[in-house]
Amino acid sequence: MKRPSFDLYRRIGWQPRVDVYRCNEGWLVKAELAGVTIQDIRIEVSGNSLIIEGQRKDWCVPDTTESLSMEITYDWFQRAIQLPDVILAEDVRTDYREGMLLIYLSNKS
Repeated sequence: MKRPSFDLYRRIGWQPRVDVYRCNEGWLVKAELAGVTIQDIRIEVSGNSLIIEGQRKDWCVPDTTESLSMEITYDWFQRAIQLPDVILAEDVRTDYREGMLLIYLSNKS
């Protein structure tokens, strides 16, 4: 997967929370991405690094609306995770449901 330009990294607005589990086949990474569409998520694997990045957009509020309170971040995000094992980039599986991104990673044998 292509790495975005440096300009994107300067605009990162938040980091999603993640859970990381060691499994028999490798690793399971769960990322909390409520309100993010699957089309706005990018995943990169290199060596023992996993990078999850994308953008959460506020799609349900008209541009002319005035806000009273804003606690949800709508912006670019990135989360980099270093795992203790080298990951097989060609064997990455994902599932996305109810705002949770599940990434299944296989260890290099």
